[in-house]
Amino acid sequence: MHKQIEEDFGMLTRLLLGKSLSPLGKYEGWLQEHRREIPCRKSAVSEETIFYPPLCFYAPLTSRGVKQVEALELGKKDIGMEQARHLDFSNASKLLRPIAYFTSENTFGTNVDVEECSLYGSSSMCYRMYSFVNCKHCAYSFWPRDSEYLFGVDTIFSSKFCLKCYNSVNLTRCFEVSHSSNSSDCYFCHNLDACSECLFCTNAKSLRYAIFNHEVGKEAYMRVKKLVLEEVARKLEKDKRLELNIFNAGCCKK
Repeated sequence: MHKQIEEDFGMLTRLLLGKSLSPLGKYEGWLQEHRREIPCRKSAVSEETIFYPPLCFYAPLTSRGVKQVEALELGKKDIGMEQARHLDFSNASKLLRPIAYFTSENTFGTNVDVEECSLYGSSSMCYRMYSFVNCKHCAYSFWPRDSEYLFGVDTIFSSKFCLKCYNSVNLTRCFEVSHSSNSSDCYFCHNLDACSECLFCTNAKSLRYAIFNHEVGKEAYMRVKKLVLEEVARKLEKDKRLELNIFNAGCCKK
């Protein structure tokens, strides 16, 4: 893991939660919760680990997967003209097996300091990321696009400084937010649009300084927000995970 990724996580948690959390490795399990699981296997020709995007397309192909650098060498092989002449559906599996390899490590554009990732392009400073483009300073995420400083997200577009957010677009400084758009500084919120400074709000639009969908004013909001984030940071620092999340925030605890 690049040192910069560790620093980015510390900066992001300080910005969102008021507490810089570290080391990043101890929060890996929590960051991967509620995000599509990323399968990995050994290369078909070496002991190198390959990470696959969690997409149905790749499931039947993993047993013949190789690293990108290995695929470049294997691509130089052929089955010969004579065998190619006799190729049909009945013998294709047998004749093509010596060259039947593929790689999920497809890349395009210019990429800098991208580690343990697959299917990406035009990105920099990313770690354990899958199916992404035009991203920087992100980690443990699936399918972010045109974004920066995202950790533990799934399907987030055109966003920045977000932690544990899902299926959203154009978010800024959000934590545990799902299915929302054009919003900023929101925590434990679902299905918002054009909102800012919200706590535990759902199915709402154009709210500001709101708690449980009620606008309470800046002073009251900031007082409650401070208490909530202090408790969140305390639990994360102690347990390295948080039981409360956007998927259970409205559930009754048995």
